[in-house]
Amino acid sequence: MASTHDVTLNQVPIHWDLGGGNLSFLGLDSVLFWTNPSVYRMLKPLAESIGVDLFRLMVALESSKGTQEDYHAMVTQLGDTFAEGFLAWGNAVSVAGWGRFELPELDLEGRSARVRVVNPWELNMVRGTGDVWGCPFLQGKIIGIFSHAFGARCWADEEALEIGETTSSVEFRIYATERTIEESLDRLRAERVEERERHLREAIREATEELEEKQSLIRQLSTPLIQVWDGVLVVPLIGDLDDLRSRTLTESTLRAVSERGAKYVIIDITGIAGFDAEAAEHLLRTTAATRLLGARCLLAGVSSRIAQTLVEADTALTGVPCFATTQAALEHAIGKR
Repeated sequence: MASTHDVTLNQVPIHWDLGGGNLSFLGLDSVLFWTNPSVYRMLKPLAESIGVDLFRLMVALESSKGTQEDYHAMVTQLGDTFAEGFLAWGNAVSVAGWGRFELPELDLEGRSARVRVVNPWELNMVRGTGDVWGCPFLQGKIIGIFSHAFGARCWADEEALEIGETTSSVEFRIYATERTIEESLDRLRAERVEERERHLREAIREATEELEEKQSLIRQLSTPLIQVWDGVLVVPLIGDLDDLRSRTLTESTLRAVSERGAKYVIIDITGIAGFDAEAAEHLLRTTAATRLLGARCLLAGVSSRIAQTLVEADTALTGVPCFATTQAALEHAIGKR
């Protein structure tokens, strides 16, 4: 039994090397795949991951890159006119299952044409799947071939696309234009980048707002104001008293005094870590601002070490009434009330 077989269909030589497991079409190594499921399943993940628009342009661009050989080696050689050569080229590729090509309109001088393809493989591939990707492979081929024929840039719009149960078809309207597949692809990619950046900026804005809200809540929780008596507030401080926390303390204290009509604010500094001259200055600003609203601050939790720090720092905070415990400060405030 012969291990090689040759046949010529529509002027296309096809060679099978059964012993080597090879197939050649027009002298080029080839392979046969089922359009569905094989080719469809290979392309579907790509179309879904990058989006149909980008998928179409990428396929059309790569398809158009081989059209110079198609035009010069086949279209111009298979007929006396471009129309004859193009239809002969269509007959040749139809042997590979690309579809049946028709040329209902052609105006070389006006640089316009219409091409109809019956049963294009790209439409047959998606029949019954619910996916519609159009025919970007054929679109790229037609754009490339007609650009050579017109001697100018051109585009091919898909029109009258139909996917039937047994027959599918697509019609391309070809016309001269400055538009190119490369430029369309670059523009779409730029739009994608801009869209991703917009989403990123929005995500950053939302994350920033959420973080600020959480920080505000943390600051409020770090400087809680508790109304323990009519007109008397207590602010227990724990941890470090830095610039940010000092501002929060002042703001929340002034707001509470104004809203609740407080006359005394007891600031319990028992839990302040490493009380020093800087912490004393922070407290001094709060007490001074509170006094302007007609309320008075009392310091509770003043140990001998803190008292010594206040004296050594020579701060005006020594003029603020100090108490060893919150209870003592509260008794003083209630007695004054």
